[in-house]
Amino acid sequence: MKIVVYIYLEKRKDLWVSAGFTGRCKLVCSTLPSMNVRYTLQSLFSILLSRKLSTIKIPFTIANKVHFNFKGLLVSKYSPQVMSNDFISTARRILDKLHSIWTGNKTFFSEEEISLEGLSYFAKKVLYLTMKIPRGFVTTYGNIAQLLGGRKYSRATAKVLSENPIPLAIPCHRVVYFDGRLGGYSADGGVLIKRQLLEKEGVRFTSSGKVCPEYVVRLNSLNL
Repeated sequence: MKIVVYIYLEKRKDLWVSAGFTGRCKLVCSTLPSMNVRYTLQSLFSILLSRKLSTIKIPFTIANKVHFNFKGLLVSKYSPQVMSNDFISTARRILDKLHSIWTGNKTFFSEEEISLEGLSYFAKKVLYLTMKIPRGFVTTYGNIAQLLGGRKYSRATAKVLSENPIPLAIPCHRVVYFDGRLGGYSADGGVLIKRQLLEKEGVRFTSSGKVCPEYVVRLNSLNL
């Protein structure tokens, strides 16, 4: 499978927001906003390596921020000025949406805005279901697994979410253990960032650090 991924990034306030897009501006990968451009790019490259997407283009303006030693990645430079106006406007709109979710606002992505090419059927189902979790609520790994064939798939569900290539757009921070414990979060900052994201969205916690039961929903009860 050959997909050319265009990395696009801009500042929102004091944070760099970045993502990778297909030529048709479908979202392929993203990472959490950061003040460090080099770290942000390295995070995106790691995601692309795991998805076996090998052809990457980065803006020539930040080429000096990248170490070209990612074995298995073919990295070249491009000028954003040569991209179509539609590509630039769509990329900026998506970066705005990623930053909006980061700050806790009510923002949604549609399945049409993202590309999960190269992932397994099971992984796609997990990620698409995760996109349905409403802001201000969480669901459990077990509930998602149950919708995909039974709780025996809970561990496989957790693995898919730990490798989520599009955090924020696919809000894996809204998935927790059956008893309200947060579980893991693979982004920089780990569980602390996961809790902060949920608190920004209005989720409340018990004194022991678990999500309060009234914020846990079952996806099959939402008529999705």
